[in-house]
Amino acid sequence: MRFKVPKRQPESFRASALYLAGRVKGLTPDRVEFVERRNLHTDDPRSAAAVMDATAQQSARCKQPAYHFMITFDPKDAAAGKVTPELKRKVAQQVIERMGLTEHQLLVYSHRDTDHPHLHFLVNRVHPEKHVAYDRHQDGRRLTGIVQELAREHGLNILRNREYERDLGRDVVEDFGPTVSDAEYWQARREQREAQIPFAKDDIADLRSRLKDDFIRARDWDDLAQRLADKGVTLERKGQGLILTDGERFAKLSDMGKGVRFHALEERFAESFDDHMARQAARVAQRERGKEEPTPDTSGMAPRDRRTVEGMFAEEPDRDPAEAAVRRFDEADMDFRYWGQIEASYRSAAGKVRYAERQHSFAEKQVPRDEAWLGKRDRSLNDILGKVYRDAAKARAVWDDLEEKFGIRDAERMIEKDPFILGAVRGMRLGDTRTADRKEARRYYRYIIERRRRWRDARNRLEHTRSEIEQARRRVKQSIRDYELLQQIAGSPQVLRDTMLEKIKARARALSRVTEKAIERSRLSDERREQLHRAWRLAKERRLERERKRERGRAFGLDLSLFDK
Repeated sequence: MRFKVPKRQPESFRASALYLAGRVKGLTPDRVEFVERRNLHTDDPRSAAAVMDATAQQSARCKQPAYHFMITFDPKDAAAGKVTPELKRKVAQQVIERMGLTEHQLLVYSHRDTDHPHLHFLVNRVHPEKHVAYDRHQDGRRLTGIVQELAREHGLNILRNREYERDLGRDVVEDFGPTVSDAEYWQARREQREAQIPFAKDDIADLRSRLKDDFIRARDWDDLAQRLADKGVTLERKGQGLILTDGERFAKLSDMGKGVRFHALEERFAESFDDHMARQAARVAQRERGKEEPTPDTSGMAPRDRRTVEGMFAEEPDRDPAEAAVRRFDEADMDFRYWGQIEASYRSAAGKVRYAERQHSFAEKQVPRDEAWLGKRDRSLNDILGKVYRDAAKARAVWDDLEEKFGIRDAERMIEKDPFILGAVRGMRLGDTRTADRKEARRYYRYIIERRRRWRDARNRLEHTRSEIEQARRRVKQSIRDYELLQQIAGSPQVLRDTMLEKIKARARALSRVTEKAIERSRLSDERREQLHRAWRLAKERRLERERKRERGRAFGLDLSLFDK
Protein backbone atom coordinates (compact mmCIF):
# COMPACT_ATOMS: atom_id res chain seq x y z
CA MET A 1 0.00 0.00 0.00
CA ARG A 2 0.95 3.61 -0.48
CA PHE A 3 -0.85 6.95 -0.73
CA LYS A 4 -0.73 9.87 -3.12
CA VAL A 5 -2.01 13.41 -2.66
CA PRO A 6 -1.99 15.11 -6.09
CA LYS A 7 -0.32 18.52 -6.12
CA ARG A 8 -3.14 19.90 -8.24
CA GLN A 9 -6.34 19.58 -6.24
CA PRO A 10 -9.80 19.64 -7.87
CA GLU A 11 -11.42 22.99 -8.63
CA SER A 12 -14.91 21.52 -9.08
CA PHE A 13 -16.76 18.73 -7.27
CA ARG A 14 -18.86 18.04 -10.36
CA ALA A 15 -15.96 17.61 -12.81
CA SER A 16 -14.01 15.42 -10.40
CA ALA A 17 -16.99 13.23 -9.52
CA LEU A 18 -17.88 12.70 -13.20
CA TYR A 19 -14.27 11.84 -14.03
CA LEU A 20 -13.91 9.36 -11.17
CA ALA A 21 -17.28 7.80 -12.09
CA GLY A 22 -16.18 7.36 -15.72
CA ARG A 23 -18.93 9.64 -17.03
CA VAL A 24 -16.70 11.76 -19.28
CA LYS A 25 -15.56 11.34 -22.87
CA GLY A 26 -12.89 8.67 -23.30
CA LEU A 27 -13.78 6.78 -20.12
CA THR A 28 -16.38 4.17 -19.22
CA PRO A 29 -18.26 3.49 -15.97
CA ASP A 30 -16.93 -0.09 -16.13
CA ARG A 31 -13.68 1.15 -14.54
CA VAL A 32 -15.57 1.63 -11.25
CA GLU A 33 -15.75 -1.47 -9.05
CA PHE A 34 -17.91 0.15 -6.36
CA VAL A 35 -18.77 3.55 -4.87
CA GLU A 36 -19.00 4.39 -1.16
CA ARG A 37 -20.65 7.58 0.13
CA ARG A 38 -20.57 9.30 3.50
CA ASN A 39 -23.05 11.94 4.76
CA LEU A 40 -24.69 12.12 1.31
CA HIS A 41 -28.16 10.89 0.34
CA THR A 42 -27.00 9.68 -3.11
CA ASP A 43 -23.89 8.45 -4.90
CA ASP A 44 -24.95 9.90 -8.28
CA PRO A 45 -21.98 12.12 -9.25
CA ARG A 46 -24.08 15.11 -10.37
CA SER A 47 -26.47 15.11 -7.40
CA ALA A 48 -23.72 14.44 -4.85
CA ALA A 49 -21.54 17.20 -6.34
CA ALA A 50 -24.45 19.67 -6.15
CA VAL A 51 -24.95 18.92 -2.45
CA MET A 52 -21.21 19.25 -1.76
CA ASP A 53 -21.09 22.58 -3.63
CA ALA A 54 -24.01 23.93 -1.61
CA THR A 55 -22.30 22.89 1.63
CA ALA A 56 -18.95 24.41 0.58
CA GLN A 57 -20.62 27.78 -0.07
CA GLN A 58 -21.44 28.03 3.64
CA SER A 59 -17.77 28.81 4.31
CA ALA A 60 -16.53 32.14 3.00
CA ARG A 61 -12.92 31.51 4.03
CA CYS A 62 -12.32 28.12 2.39
CA LYS A 63 -11.12 28.82 -1.17
CA GLN A 64 -10.43 25.18 -2.14
CA PRO A 65 -13.07 22.93 -0.55
CA ALA A 66 -12.49 19.86 -2.79
CA TYR A 67 -9.85 17.47 -1.41
CA HIS A 68 -8.65 14.43 -3.36
CA PHE A 69 -6.21 11.68 -2.39
CA MET A 70 -5.62 8.03 -3.36
CA ILE A 71 -4.68 4.75 -1.70
CA THR A 72 -2.87 2.25 -3.95
CA PHE A 73 -2.35 -1.48 -3.35
CA ASP A 74 0.60 -3.62 -4.45
CA PRO A 75 -0.10 -5.64 -7.66
CA LYS A 76 1.57 -8.63 -5.97
CA ASP A 77 -1.05 -8.52 -3.21
CA ALA A 78 -3.78 -8.29 -5.87
CA ALA A 79 -2.35 -11.29 -7.74
CA ALA A 80 -2.29 -13.25 -4.48
CA GLY A 81 -6.00 -12.55 -3.98
CA LYS A 82 -5.52 -10.40 -0.87
CA VAL A 83 -7.12 -7.22 -2.25
CA THR A 84 -10.81 -8.08 -2.24
CA PRO A 85 -13.73 -5.60 -2.47
CA GLU A 86 -14.52 -6.31 1.20
CA LEU A 87 -10.92 -5.47 2.18
CA LYS A 88 -10.99 -2.24 0.18
CA ARG A 89 -14.26 -1.17 1.81
CA LYS A 90 -12.77 -1.89 5.22
CA VAL A 91 -9.56 -0.01 4.42
CA ALA A 92 -11.58 2.96 3.10
CA GLN A 93 -13.61 3.12 6.32
CA GLN A 94 -10.47 2.92 8.48
CA VAL A 95 -8.71 5.64 6.47
CA ILE A 96 -11.75 7.93 6.83
CA GLU A 97 -11.90 7.35 10.59
CA ARG A 98 -8.19 7.81 11.24
CA MET A 99 -8.00 10.92 9.08
CA GLY A 100 -10.84 12.47 11.10
CA LEU A 101 -13.20 12.73 8.12
CA THR A 102 -16.11 10.71 9.52
CA GLU A 103 -18.49 13.71 9.66
CA HIS A 104 -17.53 15.14 6.26
CA GLN A 105 -19.24 14.58 2.92
CA LEU A 106 -17.17 12.32 0.68
CA LEU A 107 -17.23 9.79 -2.14
CA VAL A 108 -14.92 6.77 -2.40
CA TYR A 109 -14.39 5.22 -5.84
CA SER A 110 -12.69 1.84 -6.26
CA HIS A 111 -11.08 1.51 -9.72
CA ARG A 112 -10.09 -1.74 -11.43
CA ASP A 113 -8.84 -0.46 -14.80
CA THR A 114 -5.14 -0.84 -13.89
CA ASP A 115 -2.92 -3.66 -12.66
CA HIS A 116 -2.66 -1.95 -9.25
CA PRO A 117 -6.04 -1.64 -7.45
CA HIS A 118 -6.61 1.79 -5.97
CA LEU A 119 -9.16 3.92 -4.13
CA HIS A 120 -10.00 7.57 -4.86
CA PHE A 121 -11.30 9.76 -2.03
CA LEU A 122 -13.18 12.94 -3.02
CA VAL A 123 -13.79 14.90 0.19
CA ASN A 124 -15.65 18.11 0.98
CA ARG A 125 -13.37 19.92 3.45
CA VAL A 126 -16.24 22.10 4.73
CA HIS A 127 -18.09 20.45 7.61
CA PRO A 128 -21.83 20.13 6.80
CA GLU A 129 -22.95 21.47 10.21
CA LYS A 130 -20.07 23.46 11.68
CA HIS A 131 -19.10 24.98 8.29
CA VAL A 132 -15.43 24.82 9.30
CA ALA A 133 -12.83 23.60 6.78
CA TYR A 134 -10.81 20.43 7.43
CA ASP A 135 -7.15 21.28 8.15
CA ARG A 136 -4.83 19.65 5.60
CA HIS A 137 -1.64 20.59 7.46
CA GLN A 138 0.83 17.66 7.29
CA ASP A 139 -1.77 15.38 5.72
CA GLY A 140 1.05 13.54 3.94
CA ARG A 141 2.68 12.65 7.25
CA ARG A 142 -0.64 11.45 8.68
CA LEU A 143 -1.37 9.32 5.62
CA THR A 144 2.13 7.82 5.75
CA GLY A 145 1.55 6.52 9.29
CA ILE A 146 -2.02 5.41 8.56
CA VAL A 147 -1.05 3.46 5.42
CA GLN A 148 1.84 1.71 7.16
CA GLU A 149 -0.36 0.76 10.12
CA LEU A 150 -3.16 -0.59 7.90
CA ALA A 151 -0.71 -2.53 5.73
CA ARG A 152 0.69 -4.29 8.80
CA GLU A 153 -2.78 -4.96 10.21
CA HIS A 154 -4.02 -6.57 6.98
CA GLY A 155 -0.76 -8.29 6.00
CA LEU A 156 -0.16 -6.18 2.87
CA ASN A 157 3.06 -4.89 1.33
CA ILE A 158 4.19 -1.33 2.06
CA LEU A 159 5.19 0.40 -1.16
CA ARG A 160 7.89 3.03 -0.80
CA ASN A 161 7.45 6.54 -2.17
CA ARG A 162 9.08 6.30 -5.59
CA GLU A 163 9.82 10.01 -5.88
CA TYR A 164 11.74 9.97 -2.61
CA GLU A 165 13.62 6.84 -3.61
CA ARG A 166 14.65 8.27 -6.99
CA ASP A 167 15.90 11.49 -5.40
CA LEU A 168 17.80 9.52 -2.79
CA GLY A 169 19.36 7.23 -5.42
CA ARG A 170 17.67 4.13 -4.01
CA ASP A 171 15.70 2.65 -6.90
CA VAL A 172 15.90 -0.88 -5.48
CA VAL A 173 14.90 -1.34 -1.85
CA GLU A 174 14.32 -4.80 -0.45
CA ASP A 175 13.21 -4.09 3.10
CA PHE A 176 10.15 -2.12 4.15
CA GLY A 177 11.36 -0.59 7.37
CA PRO A 178 11.07 3.05 8.46
CA THR A 179 11.01 5.62 5.68
CA VAL A 180 12.39 9.12 5.37
CA SER A 181 9.91 11.63 6.80
CA ASP A 182 8.75 14.58 4.71
CA ALA A 183 10.42 17.09 7.03
CA GLU A 184 13.76 15.25 6.98
CA TYR A 185 13.64 14.80 3.21
CA TRP A 186 13.10 18.49 2.43
CA GLN A 187 15.49 19.67 5.13
CA ALA A 188 18.19 17.41 3.68
CA ARG A 189 17.47 18.86 0.23
CA ARG A 190 17.88 22.40 1.58
CA GLU A 191 21.10 21.52 3.40
CA GLN A 192 22.49 19.56 0.39
CA ARG A 193 23.04 16.35 2.32
CA GLU A 194 21.67 12.81 2.26
CA ALA A 195 18.48 12.25 4.21
CA GLN A 196 18.66 9.88 7.16
CA ILE A 197 16.19 7.12 8.01
CA PRO A 198 14.99 6.80 11.62
CA PHE A 199 15.76 3.67 13.60
CA ALA A 200 12.95 1.14 13.80
CA LYS A 201 11.25 0.71 17.19
CA ASP A 202 13.03 -2.59 17.89
CA ASP A 203 16.39 -1.08 16.93
CA ILE A 204 15.76 1.91 19.22
CA ALA A 205 15.07 -0.45 22.13
CA ASP A 206 18.29 -2.37 21.38
CA LEU A 207 20.26 0.88 21.05
CA ARG A 208 18.85 2.14 24.35
CA SER A 209 19.93 -1.02 26.19
CA ARG A 210 23.43 -0.92 24.64
CA LEU A 211 24.05 2.75 25.44
CA LYS A 212 22.34 2.98 28.83
CA ASP A 213 25.51 2.49 30.88
CA ASP A 214 27.48 4.89 28.66
CA PHE A 215 25.11 7.77 29.40
CA ILE A 216 25.18 6.97 33.13
CA ARG A 217 28.96 6.61 33.49
CA ALA A 218 30.11 9.37 31.12
CA ARG A 219 32.00 12.14 32.95
CA ASP A 220 31.88 14.80 30.22
CA TRP A 221 31.06 15.29 26.55
CA ASP A 222 34.45 13.96 25.42
CA ASP A 223 34.03 10.80 27.49
CA LEU A 224 30.50 10.28 26.19
CA ALA A 225 31.55 10.87 22.57
CA GLN A 226 34.39 8.34 22.91
CA ARG A 227 32.11 5.72 24.49
CA LEU A 228 29.56 6.15 21.71
CA ALA A 229 32.24 6.16 18.99
CA ASP A 230 33.53 2.80 20.24
CA LYS A 231 30.09 1.43 19.34
CA GLY A 232 29.88 3.22 16.01
CA VAL A 233 27.48 5.95 17.17
CA THR A 234 27.97 9.71 17.06
CA LEU A 235 26.04 12.68 18.44
CA GLU A 236 24.87 15.39 16.04
CA ARG A 237 23.04 18.67 16.35
CA LYS A 238 19.54 18.63 14.83
CA GLY A 239 17.17 21.54 15.35
CA GLN A 240 17.03 22.44 19.05
CA GLY A 241 18.23 19.03 20.24
CA LEU A 242 20.57 16.13 19.54
CA ILE A 243 20.33 12.89 17.58
CA LEU A 244 22.35 9.68 17.67
CA THR A 245 23.36 8.36 14.27
CA ASP A 246 25.32 5.47 12.82
CA GLY A 247 25.78 7.28 9.53
CA GLU A 248 22.59 6.06 7.85
CA ARG A 249 19.96 5.88 10.59
CA PHE A 250 19.23 8.20 13.48
CA ALA A 251 17.35 8.28 16.78
CA LYS A 252 16.42 11.24 18.95
CA LEU A 253 18.27 11.68 22.21
CA SER A 254 14.94 11.59 24.07
CA ASP A 255 14.43 8.03 22.76
CA MET A 256 17.21 6.86 25.07
CA GLY A 257 15.06 7.00 28.20
CA LYS A 258 13.63 9.43 30.75
CA GLY A 259 16.96 10.31 32.35
CA VAL A 260 18.67 11.19 29.06
CA ARG A 261 17.82 14.78 28.15
CA PHE A 262 19.83 17.39 26.29
CA HIS A 263 19.73 20.17 28.88
CA ALA A 264 20.20 17.68 31.73
CA LEU A 265 23.43 16.47 30.11
CA GLU A 266 24.65 20.05 29.62
CA GLU A 267 24.03 20.80 33.31
CA ARG A 268 25.70 17.57 34.37
CA PHE A 269 28.79 18.11 32.22
CA ALA A 270 28.88 21.86 33.05
CA GLU A 271 29.42 22.64 29.37
CA SER A 272 27.14 23.29 26.43
CA PHE A 273 27.24 20.88 23.52
CA ASP A 274 28.06 23.73 21.12
CA ASP A 275 31.18 24.61 23.13
CA HIS A 276 32.17 20.94 23.12
CA MET A 277 31.77 20.79 19.33
CA ALA A 278 33.88 23.93 18.94
CA ARG A 279 36.69 22.23 20.89
CA GLN A 280 36.15 19.04 18.89
CA ALA A 281 36.38 20.98 15.64
CA ALA A 282 39.62 22.61 16.81
CA ARG A 283 41.12 19.20 17.66
CA VAL A 284 40.06 17.67 14.36
CA ALA A 285 41.39 20.63 12.38
CA GLN A 286 44.68 20.50 14.29
CA ARG A 287 44.96 16.78 13.63
CA GLU A 288 44.33 17.40 9.93
CA ARG A 289 47.09 20.00 9.85
CA GLY A 290 49.40 17.54 11.59
CA LYS A 291 48.81 14.99 8.86
CA GLU A 292 50.21 17.31 6.22
CA GLU A 293 53.74 16.07 5.66
CA PRO A 294 56.17 17.14 2.96
CA THR A 295 56.01 14.91 -0.12
CA PRO A 296 58.98 14.07 -2.32
CA ASP A 297 59.45 15.94 -5.60
CA THR A 298 58.43 13.50 -8.34
CA SER A 299 57.93 16.04 -11.13
CA GLY A 300 60.83 14.69 -13.24
CA MET A 301 59.97 10.99 -12.84
CA ALA A 302 58.16 8.71 -15.20
CA PRO A 303 54.48 8.04 -14.35
CA ARG A 304 55.19 4.47 -13.17
CA ASP A 305 58.14 5.53 -10.97
CA ARG A 306 56.14 8.48 -9.61
CA ARG A 307 53.29 6.22 -8.50
CA THR A 308 55.74 3.83 -6.86
CA VAL A 309 57.55 6.54 -4.89
CA GLU A 310 54.35 8.27 -3.79
CA GLY A 311 52.85 4.94 -2.71
CA MET A 312 55.96 4.07 -0.66
CA PHE A 313 55.98 7.51 0.93
CA ALA A 314 52.26 7.42 1.71
CA GLU A 315 52.23 4.34 3.92
CA GLU A 316 54.33 1.62 5.43
CA PRO A 317 53.89 -1.96 4.20
CA ASP A 318 51.57 -4.00 6.45
CA ARG A 319 51.83 -7.68 7.25
CA ASP A 320 48.07 -8.18 6.70
CA PRO A 321 46.86 -6.02 3.79
CA ALA A 322 43.19 -7.04 4.28
CA GLU A 323 43.21 -6.06 7.96
CA ALA A 324 44.97 -2.79 7.11
CA ALA A 325 42.35 -2.01 4.43
CA VAL A 326 39.52 -2.56 6.93
CA ARG A 327 41.31 -0.44 9.50
CA ARG A 328 41.80 2.39 7.00
CA PHE A 329 38.13 2.18 5.99
CA ASP A 330 37.11 2.29 9.67
CA GLU A 331 39.27 5.36 10.22
CA ALA A 332 38.03 7.07 7.04
CA ASP A 333 34.41 6.38 7.98
CA MET A 334 34.80 7.76 11.51
CA ASP A 335 36.76 10.72 10.18
CA PHE A 336 33.90 11.47 7.80
CA ARG A 337 31.44 11.13 10.70
CA TYR A 338 33.48 13.53 12.86
CA TRP A 339 33.42 16.13 10.13
CA GLY A 340 29.72 15.41 9.69
CA GLN A 341 29.27 16.37 13.35
CA ILE A 342 31.17 19.60 12.74
CA GLU A 343 29.07 20.35 9.67
CA ALA A 344 25.86 19.74 11.65
CA SER A 345 27.07 22.14 14.37
CA TYR A 346 27.99 24.62 11.63
CA ARG A 347 24.45 24.46 10.25
CA SER A 348 23.02 24.78 13.74
CA ALA A 349 25.16 27.85 14.49
CA ALA A 350 24.13 29.48 11.20
CA GLY A 351 20.50 28.68 11.98
CA LYS A 352 20.83 30.27 15.42
CA VAL A 353 22.16 33.45 13.87
CA ARG A 354 19.23 33.64 11.45
CA TYR A 355 16.71 32.87 14.20
CA ALA A 356 18.19 35.45 16.59
CA GLU A 357 18.18 38.11 13.87
CA ARG A 358 14.54 37.34 13.03
CA GLN A 359 13.59 37.61 16.71
CA HIS A 360 15.43 40.92 17.02
CA SER A 361 13.78 42.28 13.87
CA PHE A 362 10.35 41.18 15.04
CA ALA A 363 10.81 42.82 18.46
CA GLU A 364 11.94 46.08 16.87
CA LYS A 365 8.90 46.11 14.58
CA GLN A 366 6.69 45.49 17.62
CA VAL A 367 7.85 48.63 19.47
CA PRO A 368 5.97 51.20 17.32
CA ARG A 369 2.78 49.13 17.62
CA ASP A 370 3.14 48.87 21.40
CA GLU A 371 3.91 52.61 21.67
CA ALA A 372 0.83 53.46 19.62
CA TRP A 373 -1.28 51.16 21.79
CA LEU A 374 0.10 52.73 24.97
CA GLY A 375 -0.65 56.22 23.63
CA LYS A 376 -4.22 55.18 22.91
CA ARG A 377 -4.66 53.76 26.42
CA ASP A 378 -3.04 56.85 27.92
CA ARG A 379 -5.49 59.16 26.16
CA SER A 380 -8.38 56.91 27.18
CA LEU A 381 -7.34 57.07 30.85
CA ASN A 382 -6.97 60.87 30.77
CA ASP A 383 -10.34 61.18 29.06
CA ILE A 384 -12.24 59.20 31.68
CA LEU A 385 -10.44 60.93 34.58
CA GLY A 386 -11.47 64.28 33.02
CA LYS A 387 -15.11 63.13 32.99
CA VAL A 388 -14.99 62.15 36.69
CA TYR A 389 -12.68 64.74 38.35
CA ARG A 390 -12.35 68.48 38.00
CA ASP A 391 -8.55 68.29 37.71
CA ALA A 392 -7.65 65.12 35.76
CA ALA A 393 -3.87 65.76 35.87
CA LYS A 394 -3.94 66.15 39.67
CA ALA A 395 -6.08 63.02 40.08
CA ARG A 396 -3.63 61.00 38.00
CA ALA A 397 -0.62 62.33 39.93
CA VAL A 398 -2.28 61.41 43.24
CA TRP A 399 -3.05 57.93 41.89
CA ASP A 400 0.61 57.48 40.89
CA ASP A 401 1.72 58.50 44.41
CA LEU A 402 -0.74 56.08 46.04
CA GLU A 403 0.50 53.18 43.92
CA GLU A 404 4.10 54.05 44.69
CA LYS A 405 3.47 54.21 48.47
CA PHE A 406 0.92 51.45 49.03
CA GLY A 407 1.06 49.25 45.96
CA ILE A 408 -1.35 48.72 43.08
CA ARG A 409 -4.00 46.61 44.81
CA ASP A 410 -4.16 48.68 48.01
CA ALA A 411 -4.38 51.90 45.98
CA GLU A 412 -7.32 50.50 44.01
CA ARG A 413 -9.12 49.47 47.20
CA MET A 414 -8.56 52.97 48.71
CA ILE A 415 -9.99 54.66 45.58
CA GLU A 416 -13.00 52.32 45.51
CA LYS A 417 -13.69 53.10 49.20
CA ASP A 418 -13.23 56.87 48.89
CA PRO A 419 -13.39 58.35 45.32
CA PHE A 420 -12.63 61.83 46.68
CA ILE A 421 -9.11 60.74 47.63
CA LEU A 422 -8.02 61.67 44.07
CA GLY A 423 -9.56 65.13 44.26
CA ALA A 424 -12.80 67.02 43.78
CA VAL A 425 -15.44 65.30 41.63
CA ARG A 426 -17.20 67.21 38.86
CA GLY A 427 -20.70 68.49 39.45
CA MET A 428 -22.75 69.11 42.64
CA ARG A 429 -24.94 67.03 44.98
CA LEU A 430 -27.66 68.55 47.13
CA GLY A 431 -29.30 65.82 49.19
CA ASP A 432 -30.53 63.25 46.69
CA THR A 433 -30.38 65.70 43.82
CA ARG A 434 -27.35 65.57 41.49
CA THR A 435 -26.42 67.83 38.63
CA ALA A 436 -25.86 66.46 35.13
CA ASP A 437 -22.06 66.59 35.54
CA ARG A 438 -22.27 64.70 38.86
CA LYS A 439 -24.48 62.03 37.24
CA GLU A 440 -22.01 61.67 34.39
CA ALA A 441 -19.09 61.48 36.84
CA ARG A 442 -20.89 58.77 38.83
CA ARG A 443 -21.58 56.79 35.66
CA TYR A 444 -17.97 56.93 34.39
CA TYR A 445 -16.44 56.38 37.84
CA ARG A 446 -17.25 52.66 37.56
CA TYR A 447 -14.77 52.28 34.66
CA ILE A 448 -11.73 54.25 35.84
CA ILE A 449 -10.03 51.29 37.56
CA GLU A 450 -10.52 49.11 34.48
CA ARG A 451 -9.08 51.85 32.24
CA ARG A 452 -6.13 52.20 34.59
CA ARG A 453 -5.49 48.45 34.40
CA ARG A 454 -5.56 48.50 30.59
CA TRP A 455 -3.13 51.42 30.55
CA ARG A 456 -0.85 49.55 32.96
CA ASP A 457 -0.99 46.40 30.78
CA ALA A 458 -0.07 48.43 27.70
CA ARG A 459 2.85 50.02 29.55
CA ASN A 460 4.09 46.61 30.79
CA ARG A 461 3.74 45.25 27.27
CA LEU A 462 5.95 48.01 25.88
CA GLU A 463 8.54 47.48 28.62
CA HIS A 464 8.52 43.75 27.93
CA THR A 465 9.08 44.36 24.21
CA ARG A 466 12.01 46.66 24.94
CA SER A 467 13.56 44.07 27.25
CA GLU A 468 13.00 41.47 24.50
CA ILE A 469 14.93 43.70 22.09
CA GLU A 470 17.84 43.88 24.51
CA GLN A 471 17.83 40.13 25.06
CA ALA A 472 17.54 39.51 21.32
CA ARG A 473 20.47 41.85 20.73
CA ARG A 474 22.58 39.85 23.19
CA ARG A 475 21.48 36.58 21.56
CA VAL A 476 22.46 37.89 18.13
CA LYS A 477 25.91 38.87 19.41
CA GLN A 478 26.40 35.52 21.12
CA SER A 479 25.23 33.47 18.14
CA ILE A 480 27.42 35.49 15.75
CA ARG A 481 30.36 35.01 18.10
CA ASP A 482 29.80 31.22 18.17
CA TYR A 483 29.40 31.11 14.39
CA GLU A 484 32.57 33.12 13.81
CA LEU A 485 34.45 30.80 16.20
CA LEU A 486 33.42 27.79 14.13
CA GLN A 487 34.36 29.66 10.96
CA GLN A 488 37.84 30.32 12.35
CA ILE A 489 38.22 26.61 13.07
CA ALA A 490 36.45 24.94 10.15
CA GLY A 491 36.76 27.72 7.58
CA SER A 492 34.14 29.34 5.40
CA PRO A 493 31.09 27.38 4.20
CA GLN A 494 32.85 26.72 0.87
CA VAL A 495 35.99 25.46 2.64
CA LEU A 496 33.86 23.19 4.82
CA ARG A 497 32.05 21.83 1.76
CA ASP A 498 35.39 21.14 0.08
CA THR A 499 36.63 19.38 3.22
CA MET A 500 33.48 17.26 3.40
CA LEU A 501 33.90 16.36 -0.28
CA GLU A 502 37.48 15.24 0.37
CA LYS A 503 36.32 13.12 3.31
CA ILE A 504 33.61 11.53 1.15
CA LYS A 505 36.17 10.72 -1.54
CA ALA A 506 38.63 9.31 1.01
CA ARG A 507 35.88 7.12 2.47
CA ALA A 508 34.87 5.91 -1.00
CA ARG A 509 38.50 5.06 -1.85
CA ALA A 510 38.92 3.15 1.40
CA LEU A 511 35.64 1.35 0.85
CA SER A 512 36.66 0.22 -2.64
CA ARG A 513 39.71 -1.58 -1.19
CA VAL A 514 37.91 -3.76 1.37
CA THR A 515 36.07 -7.02 0.87
CA GLU A 516 33.13 -8.56 2.66
CA LYS A 517 35.28 -11.38 3.96
CA ALA A 518 37.91 -8.96 5.31
CA ILE A 519 35.23 -7.06 7.23
CA GLU A 520 33.92 -10.29 8.78
CA ARG A 521 37.43 -11.36 9.84
CA SER A 522 38.42 -7.97 11.29
CA ARG A 523 38.97 -7.47 15.01
CA LEU A 524 36.44 -4.68 15.30
CA SER A 525 33.42 -4.84 17.60
CA ASP A 526 30.29 -6.63 16.40
CA GLU A 527 28.34 -3.38 16.07
CA ARG A 528 31.12 -1.73 14.06
CA ARG A 529 31.51 -4.74 11.76
CA GLU A 530 27.77 -4.69 11.08
CA GLN A 531 27.89 -0.98 10.21
CA LEU A 532 30.83 -1.39 7.84
CA HIS A 533 29.22 -4.45 6.27
CA ARG A 534 26.00 -2.52 5.69
CA ALA A 535 27.95 0.35 4.08
CA TRP A 536 29.84 -2.10 1.86
CA ARG A 537 26.59 -3.78 0.81
CA LEU A 538 24.94 -0.45 -0.04
CA ALA A 539 27.98 0.65 -2.07
CA LYS A 540 27.88 -2.63 -3.99
CA GLU A 541 24.17 -2.16 -4.81
CA ARG A 542 24.81 1.36 -6.07
CA ARG A 543 27.78 0.19 -8.14
CA LEU A 544 25.68 -2.55 -9.74
CA GLU A 545 22.89 -0.07 -10.45
CA ARG A 546 25.35 2.26 -12.19
CA GLU A 547 26.58 -0.66 -14.29
CA ARG A 548 23.00 -1.51 -15.28
CA LYS A 549 22.43 2.09 -16.32
CA ARG A 550 25.54 2.05 -18.49
CA GLU A 551 24.40 -1.19 -20.13
CA ARG A 552 20.96 0.28 -20.87
CA GLY A 553 22.51 3.46 -22.22
CA ARG A 554 24.93 1.69 -24.57
CA ALA A 555 21.99 0.45 -26.62
CA PHE A 556 21.14 4.09 -27.43
CA GLY A 557 24.70 5.38 -27.49
CA LEU A 558 24.19 7.28 -24.21
CA ASP A 559 25.90 7.32 -20.84
CA LEU A 560 22.94 7.42 -18.42
CA SER A 561 25.25 7.75 -15.42
CA LEU A 562 25.82 11.39 -16.45
CA PHE A 563 22.32 12.13 -15.17
CA ASP A 564 23.11 10.90 -11.62
CA LYS A 565 23.49 13.54 -8.94
